[in-house]
Amino acid sequence: MDVLILGGTGLISTAITRKLDAAGHDVTVCNRGESDAAIPESVDRVRADRFGDEFPSRVSGTDPEAVIDMLCFSESDAELAVEAFGGRVEQYVLTSTIDVYRRPVDSNPVVESAPRHPPTSNYGANKAAAEDVIRGAHDRGEFAATIVRPWTTYGPHGNGNLCHTFGVDTTYLRRIRDGEPIVVHGDGTGLWGPAHRRDVAGAYVGAVGNRAAYGETYNVTAEAVPTWNEYYRTLADALDAPEPELVHVPTDVLVEIAPDRTDFLVDHGRYSTTFDTSKARRDLGYEQSIGLERGAREVIEYLEDNDAITSEDDAFIDALVAAWQETRDGFVQGSSADRE
Repeated sequence: MDVLILGGTGLISTAITRKLDAAGHDVTVCNRGESDAAIPESVDRVRADRFGDEFPSRVSGTDPEAVIDMLCFSESDAELAVEAFGGRVEQYVLTSTIDVYRRPVDSNPVVESAPRHPPTSNYGANKAAAEDVIRGAHDRGEFAATIVRPWTTYGPHGNGNLCHTFGVDTTYLRRIRDGEPIVVHGDGTGLWGPAHRRDVAGAYVGAVGNRAAYGETYNVTAEAVPTWNEYYRTLADALDAPEPELVHVPTDVLVEIAPDRTDFLVDHGRYSTTFDTSKARRDLGYEQSIGLERGAREVIEYLEDNDAITSEDDAFIDALVAAWQETRDGFVQGSSADRE
């Protein structure tokens, strides 16, 4: 099938590009041409700004049968996509997010029909609006729409996206590697399920040209979902590091004392959620085949090769650990004295 990928060189989309090409599809990537991601020489390239008003005219010379849009983040982005491809492609695949779901959720695992309002974050609200535009185009018969909702995805690209309590930089990896304490929100028993980008990309390949996927929406997320404590211990194993020193601090305390560093925690990390992938397994052949330790080793090797493991948040974390341990010890000692 002739497939146009809007993006094609990002964390997930590089893997999609490679897998589609390996599966025998004719692949073209469309982006601004600023990435140095390695993609097959057989892949064609179109240079265009996905977010500019001229986007529809810039892609008018392409003739894809299917479009995979990795760069649709809002209602207006979706409207540009409909203008560009409505009535001239067979299938349009929208990359959405599990952030469209309301959280905390009513029950786990979350199925695709779960309530979307209010969404988890502003990002999720914008993606939900984009979904509505694309569903409208599908209902009007302008193309067959497939919506994919990933969760957190990681892989050997950029900073690797191995999330932690304060976001996605690599400071935690260095601290775990060197046996230094890390802060964990809550008691660490919340759930967090990262999926490797090649596994997620496989679902997209399974969706392309698949009539069972036309008009459907899919959770494409981790199926093995460890606790945060288990997650960090697995990262330590991948780093060949000692047992990590986990300093547990209540989530509400972290949000109050570090509002400029807890956006990830507020929007994502504080929720303990699992997602039902049975529909993607049935229709798209999706499976989580790459375990976290194996995938993390791959990311760590990539980061080390690129000298990309940093120490940018060390001073903040050291100060927080010291302050919390002093506060906790003082509280415990005071409570013990009160009981005597």
